[in-house]
Amino acid sequence: MDILKYIQQQYSHFNLTENELAVLGEHITVQHFKRNELFLEEHTTCEKMGLLVTGTAYSYKVNANGEEVIQDFFYPNGQEILFDYESYFQQKNSILNIKFLEDVTVSYFYIEEIKKLHKEYPRFLQFELLLTQQEFINAVHKNQILQLKSAEEKIKLLQNQKPKVFELFPYVQIASYLGIHRNTFRRVFSKH
Repeated sequence: MDILKYIQQQYSHFNLTENELAVLGEHITVQHFKRNELFLEEHTTCEKMGLLVTGTAYSYKVNANGEEVIQDFFYPNGQEILFDYESYFQQKNSILNIKFLEDVTVSYFYIEEIKKLHKEYPRFLQFELLLTQQEFINAVHKNQILQLKSAEEKIKLLQNQKPKVFELFPYVQIASYLGIHRNTFRRVFSKH
């Protein structure tokens, strides 16, 4: 797969020039990861931003019982940016892990390398901001879901916001993301 053509198609509204794409291409790594590998590990600082080209991933925290508590879902053509906004911008260790649910292809770049190009290519800063907007929108959506009281309301809102999640991820992970017990999730979801 030609990753630069893919980026140009995915973000066509940004109109990156051939020269900008070529420069960006010098800093992009395309890598295949196996199921259960991590893109980001808790207790490390987020230094790179990834674009999930194929496959699925999710972010999670580990609770006091050692269980994964799902924080977000990632999939191409919807929510494909692999990044921990808080860790990067505050330059502190992440409390998240980003794990691959299946074998995937990811293109990524080290943010500090791209920042060095901002003076010569100021649109790269705009492009970076465009990519981080997704993180902000996801946080707003998650906050809306968590403020709802009933499991049914949470499920309906998630179905409206991110319908592909229900096609791509196990229900136990969706229940964790919504903050409801998996049995409650199954009972309420089966009524739809």
